[in-house]
Amino acid sequence: MLFLLNDTIAEIDIPEIHLSKRWKSLGCGDPYGMRARDALDFVTRVVADHVRENVPIDTILIQDLGSLIIAKTGANAALFPTLGGTVAEPRLTILPEAILRTLKQRAEKEGTPPDIAEIWPLAA
Repeated sequence: MLFLLNDTIAEIDIPEIHLSKRWKSLGCGDPYGMRARDALDFVTRVVADHVRENVPIDTILIQDLGSLIIAKTGANAALFPTLGGTVAEPRLTILPEAILRTLKQRAEKEGTPPDIAEIWPLAA
């Protein structure tokens, strides 16, 4: 399954299995006892830390966070808008797998990330 976090697309083989193997190293606590809002708050804090420190989020962490979001919300795409160095309320959506695959292939071919402005206005 593909997951879009801001402008990065990551492949997550089986999100629920991935989460069951990685939740302890992710540091989110027991994901099975979390509500969707708790999961989003956790992911927002992680993204905000990376934005504040100006550190890109690596693919493994995107897979971990994506697995948590998929398991708790069903969404396969999440936008965490940054306003003035802080992360605003996340936006979630479900995008067709074919669209995500096309965006990923184009990004790999062109060497540039997908254009968020192209994706998100249509996703809301």
